[in-house]
Amino acid sequence: MKTTVSVAIVAIDECMASAIAGSVDMLYAANRIIDAMGKKELPRFEWKVVSVSGRPVKTGNGMLQAVDCSLKGVRQVDVIYIPGMSVIDETRLVNILENNRPLINWLARRAAGKSLITSSCTGSFFVAEAGLLQDKQATTGWPVEGLFAARYPDIHLNSGELLVAADSILSAGASTSYQDLMLEVIRRYINSRVAHLTARYLLLDSSRHSQAAFRVSSVRKYEDPVVTKAHELMQKNLGDPLQVPELAARLNVSDRTLIRRFKSATGQGPNACLQNLRIDKAKWLLESTGKSHESVASSVGYTDISSFRRLFKRSIGMTMGDYRKRFRSRRQTRRPFRPESSPRIS
Repeated sequence: MKTTVSVAIVAIDECMASAIAGSVDMLYAANRIIDAMGKKELPRFEWKVVSVSGRPVKTGNGMLQAVDCSLKGVRQVDVIYIPGMSVIDETRLVNILENNRPLINWLARRAAGKSLITSSCTGSFFVAEAGLLQDKQATTGWPVEGLFAARYPDIHLNSGELLVAADSILSAGASTSYQDLMLEVIRRYINSRVAHLTARYLLLDSSRHSQAAFRVSSVRKYEDPVVTKAHELMQKNLGDPLQVPELAARLNVSDRTLIRRFKSATGQGPNACLQNLRIDKAKWLLESTGKSHESVASSVGYTDISSFRRLFKRSIGMTMGDYRKRFRSRRQTRRPFRPESSPRIS
């Protein structure tokens, strides 16, 4: 009977420090829970934080991350985890990939083994560069979904999904989705009960299945100045949206050129980008105001509320009402403070 589950967590310069420390904390918590349950027959997790050279790495927030060994010191392991980078700038991200070819080559060689190869956020780029996702489904961090789609056209990107499994590869969405990833690892290698208790112990929401509701298209930066300017014009005219011919005319390019440059920069056309911006604005209005659904739809250029409700649910995975209940600002919903209702302390 298997007594341990081995995990190699790969530390990379400019990676998210929380993804490494948080993953270790979750595996440690799972072990503690197994001990508390008195389940001696269940395996425990063992982990090592590794780097290409075996030297410490500097994470994206400037912290120095200690490591246990180099990639050469990693034998057969059950799970390999590649965390996301603290970088969404396209040029910097591509440079990081180029500077980590030894890691990418190592991953490619590991494909022949029995390891579950996992990643979160931009960690999926390393797996893709290794050729392990060819003709497979994957997800990635929503801020870089356009770059991922453009760079890897043969990968079936499901960017709205929080977790995507493809054979022996598991990818997770943006930032804190490493939590959902590690819960899935615990579920697969231990059982659902331990995964459930780990989530409760660490106050994690194990019920979320999509990152679509968290996507914010309006904060993205693009390398192409034409796309950047078009993006700005779209945002300024959400109530009376610009059509492609008018947008192209303002930017002094042809319709075809505008569409081509949008697809190259974002992985989708200008109309799809406009739709995402309108959804973004609607989400913000639902979160921060008490406007009716009809007023919200009108604010982003929709006169047919039924049509917009269908679009919203298809894009976000929940109704406008459910979205408002879950994400509405606390200052909008909290009850007024009444001194007389407070308990007395003697």
